[in-house]
Amino acid sequence: MASSQLKVLIVGAGLGGLTLGLLLEQAGVPYTILEKHAGDLLPLGSSISLNQTIQPLFEQLGMLTELEDISKPIGSMTFLKESMNKIGSLDLYSDCVRIMDRPSLYKLLLSRIPSERIITGKRVCDLEQNRDGVLVRCTDTSVYMADILVGADGAYSSIRRCLYRDLRASNLLPKSDMAPLAFDHHCLVGVTDPIDPIYFPELTRPTCDMMVVIGKDKPYSIRQEHHIRSSDWGPAQVEEMANACRDFICPYGSTLADIIDKTPKERMSKVLLEEKGAAQAMLDAVSLANLLHELPSTSAQDIQGTFEAYYKDRVSMGKAAVQGSRHMGRLSGGHKWTETLIRSMFLNILPSKVQQTILDKMLHHRPQATFLPFVPDRGEFKAKSQVQSKRIRSLSGLCLRLFKQSP
Repeated sequence: MASSQLKVLIVGAGLGGLTLGLLLEQAGVPYTILEKHAGDLLPLGSSISLNQTIQPLFEQLGMLTELEDISKPIGSMTFLKESMNKIGSLDLYSDCVRIMDRPSLYKLLLSRIPSERIITGKRVCDLEQNRDGVLVRCTDTSVYMADILVGADGAYSSIRRCLYRDLRASNLLPKSDMAPLAFDHHCLVGVTDPIDPIYFPELTRPTCDMMVVIGKDKPYSIRQEHHIRSSDWGPAQVEEMANACRDFICPYGSTLADIIDKTPKERMSKVLLEEKGAAQAMLDAVSLANLLHELPSTSAQDIQGTFEAYYKDRVSMGKAAVQGSRHMGRLSGGHKWTETLIRSMFLNILPSKVQQTILDKMLHHRPQATFLPFVPDRGEFKAKSQVQSKRIRSLSGLCLRLFKQSP
């Protein structure tokens, strides 16, 4: 089947939705991205780290140099007590993990998507599936149809809500999916104005060394289950949280007040630390794009087979990512005596070679777009093998044009 015969609708222009759109653009698969926010797309959030699992894709797309330009390699993660006494440190091997501000990454991905592919101000309120495909209705009464619908609209997805409604009506929704989402970490994030390097010289270094302060009995250092209410996330709650944190000691000097005061209020937000983040959504996009490129036809049977293959490819990876995130969250912020003991043992007793082996296994799955020329597999620990598509393609559109313009 020619890829151009397939039509894909993506709901949500976040990092996952943009990555899928970018890949479908290169695969020659027609797609449209519906974004609920009207007007210009605003890149929100603070920082995000990308490890070697996703960097090969950026190299394939001719974007690795730009990714490196907007990021810094992370050399280590150091854990401190509130007294600033060192608990221990974890070597992250700076060539594997890079950290950047989320808006810069968002702008980089957005720069490769043709503007006509994204329609803003489209809040999906309902969907309907039939033999002809899938139909979505938006709150402004507009309607869109496609062969495949992809929900990339976050934790409180309108697409998931509609699917769960239909599954519940058919008595097919598992009990575990009926419970409301619960998160165990609150975060205050923001994008600051440039901070004077005289006061924070560490910020001028070529590498980023992360500092984690394990507070004791502080308002936002105790893990607890929390069910979401929209009233918890307004400007007043952000200001309340910022004020409660102002006097916290900053490992880079002085207190958090200096950083908070340098951050415009409109760039600050209160968020929940999710256990499966944007990096996993980007990896999901690679797997799905590879399968859609090889889709034999738009028949219900072939589409079902494709999504079964997608589930088989990603379910174990998704579960491992959630478990890994939980363990990392407990390592970096747990307050129970068992968590404190495990943190101390992991950082100070476990040999660095064992730590490296654990990290290497986490980086085993480094997928590339099978329909684009593969880039070299870097590193001593080899990636999981992939089969190259028989219908190989070259870079096209904005990716090719901007790649040729880069120095």
